[in-house]
Amino acid sequence: MKQPFNNVKRIFAVALLVTLTSFTLMSYPGAAENKAEQPNQVDASMAGAATAAEKLAGDQADNAAATQESQPAAGKEKSNTTASSSKSAAKTEGANSYARIFPSDDQFTLAAENTRLQLLVHQNSGHFLVKDKRDDNVWRSFPSPEGWKDKENTDTWKKHMQSPVFIKYVEFNVRKDQVKETNVIDQKSTIEQFELTENGFRLTFSMPKIGFIIPIEVNLKDDYVETKVLEEGFKDGKTAEEMKQFEAENKKKKDNDARITGIRLYPFLGSATSEQENGYLFIPDGPGTLVQFKRDRPPNNNFYFERIYGDDLAFSNNNNSFSIRQPVRMPVFGIKSGEQALLAVIDQGAEYANVLAAPSKSMNQYNWATAEFTYRQRFFQPTDKRKLNGFQTFSRARTEGDRSVRYYFLDRGASDYVGMASRFRQFLMEDAGLSPIKTEDDNISLQVHLLGADSRKGFLWDSYEPLTTTTQAEEVVNELTSIGVKKMSIAYSGWQKGGFSENGGHFPVDSGIGGNDGMSHFIDFAHAKGHRVTLDGSSYTFNNSGRDGFRSSRDGLQDLGAVVIQFREHEGKSTLVSPRFMEEVMLKDLAKAKQLGVDGLTLGYGIGAFLNSDFNERYKATRKDARKIQENVFAKTKEQLGSADVTNGNFYALKYVEHVHGLSDENSFDLFLDETVPFAQIALHGLVTYSSWYANVTDNYGTYLLKNIEYGAIPAFMLTHAQSQELIGTRSLFNYYSTYYKDWAEEIAKQYSRFNEALGDVQNEFIAGHRTLEEGVNETEYANGKRIIVNYNAVPYEKDGVTVDAKDFAVLPGGG
Repeated sequence: MKQPFNNVKRIFAVALLVTLTSFTLMSYPGAAENKAEQPNQVDASMAGAATAAEKLAGDQADNAAATQESQPAAGKEKSNTTASSSKSAAKTEGANSYARIFPSDDQFTLAAENTRLQLLVHQNSGHFLVKDKRDDNVWRSFPSPEGWKDKENTDTWKKHMQSPVFIKYVEFNVRKDQVKETNVIDQKSTIEQFELTENGFRLTFSMPKIGFIIPIEVNLKDDYVETKVLEEGFKDGKTAEEMKQFEAENKKKKDNDARITGIRLYPFLGSATSEQENGYLFIPDGPGTLVQFKRDRPPNNNFYFERIYGDDLAFSNNNNSFSIRQPVRMPVFGIKSGEQALLAVIDQGAEYANVLAAPSKSMNQYNWATAEFTYRQRFFQPTDKRKLNGFQTFSRARTEGDRSVRYYFLDRGASDYVGMASRFRQFLMEDAGLSPIKTEDDNISLQVHLLGADSRKGFLWDSYEPLTTTTQAEEVVNELTSIGVKKMSIAYSGWQKGGFSENGGHFPVDSGIGGNDGMSHFIDFAHAKGHRVTLDGSSYTFNNSGRDGFRSSRDGLQDLGAVVIQFREHEGKSTLVSPRFMEEVMLKDLAKAKQLGVDGLTLGYGIGAFLNSDFNERYKATRKDARKIQENVFAKTKEQLGSADVTNGNFYALKYVEHVHGLSDENSFDLFLDETVPFAQIALHGLVTYSSWYANVTDNYGTYLLKNIEYGAIPAFMLTHAQSQELIGTRSLFNYYSTYYKDWAEEIAKQYSRFNEALGDVQNEFIAGHRTLEEGVNETEYANGKRIIVNYNAVPYEKDGVTVDAKDFAVLPGGG
């Protein structure tokens, strides 16, 4: 299987050079023009009641008075030094300023309660508090008062932080490509239809000046609060009749036809300053990454903003908006501050959500993270038949549906990334359909990927290059079994007609490697040895052969500008197939795969990894539709063949799969990121097995092995019967520079034995702990008490009677 996303990066090499710059200009709050009026107080009202501005002004006056009364009278206390006096004055000034902007805790009334949590609401602003009965922690839907410094926040950001809703919008009658920003404060929003519900409250923010109506709901559940933007009652800009009325009443001013592009709901829930440095932001970059709270962090524009489940090629194509970071596979983020921590899981509308995380001094004084829901997307609109010239604009149609985020408030004893991952594991089991795995014995299943064949570019025509025939595959498997590899999961790639670089018309198995009969015989042989066999099915994502009745202009995935999306290969190009066309072909081919006796398919790319809208009128599909199509393919594959695997897959695919290949074990190396942590691995271990990329083509083989041991991953190898140099010059296999099985057989057997010792008896155990013992030395603990200490350093680690050799690991069974 091809390494995911390498082709994307080659196609758009030029675009990548400008991605960060264009992304910063588009996404940085405050960079976009904002001409909205900026009142000092919320101007809002409940239906049939006085305006919230009046109420909130009264509340804030009470806050300020209470703050003043709490200060010692002049002359009663003396500071020891001028410095301490100045510091006290600054603190008082900050408290007074905070009290004028945000409501105090005693102004909130109870909305819902259970055995763990209380939800309280401030009806005049729409903000809420969550009080944790277990440890008396208080969570606010606005920035924490601790460490507030008025001078470190601009007036614009004070209003953003005061507002429960942050809005991005575009004015189609002004600049169709320019995003503006506003909030309920600037828009003088009123609160309408406030009501307490069975589990919380519901209200509507009405902004008649700009034409937005945003209904929201907040519900208290067992150990979490769910915030939701509701579709019912949502209004997005003025109607045609309202626009005419506006222009009639404002003859010198034309309505700007404002339409929402993005919304953040309660974006500062859980935010904290860096006054206390014992905290971090958790972001879903790679397996999981921490951004530490740092008091001395220099002001900068570094922040994280990535779309969940990766780019949508139907919008990213031709508009220079591709991210160079790894795609986000998990719809999560988190915040730890001192002894309290929360995990956010983006639930409804995750397909249209982004994760935004900003360390202190990148935008304001707070460390904060939030979900931003996309309602319209920027795209390239061609203006000529060749579709090379055009302009940037936003989609007119709005993506509909409820959008929700669950905020899990963790126990004090679990207030770190391990606790976050453990709670996410519980979510995966209770809400996403995953179940603990059952193992037959204590032998891990080594991941062996075999390359069948590829084509080689010729002067007049291409030549077929067999690399591992089915007969030769039996030889490879037999040798590995004979030297100690007791269990293998074998994925066969390049088996389809034409080999690895040919897409479309997969069956029958190419006769050049043995045909259907040869493959069936190999599968029977592997089963007799106790091994599992899957076929690589990720290549159904593309078609470059025209087989299966495919025509690029008719059956290819199209962007909103009606451009067919194609991927440039090392030699030639392939068309991205419409998801509905792909689904139809795959479901027909499952019966053919079943006749071979195969155990399943290893899927990827457009079946579990890419998530694209399709504007091809024959096969039209939203991003949400595309997810449903992919899940149906996984479900049918599992139902008819017995199992499915996925490569570098999005987490919605995991409930259908037996193994995840290519699970990331490193972050994207942004300069402001501090530490990679195995969040994904902690969440998944014991639910599905997983491996990272191929050991024999990794940059640092020794570190790869240690990282896999630390993360509880099964090693994977890409092998051929042909010698490695025979891959040189093939169309697509130039990345696989060391695949000859005889070069690796003894090493594979050695590492299989070591990994079995470390991980064989904990395959079905949850990871219960992970920590750094000292720099370069990490410990992973399993639920049964087994501990594995990994030493990446060039010198031995010795402590508490435990010795771990340099660049090695030690296993401590049963908590010894």
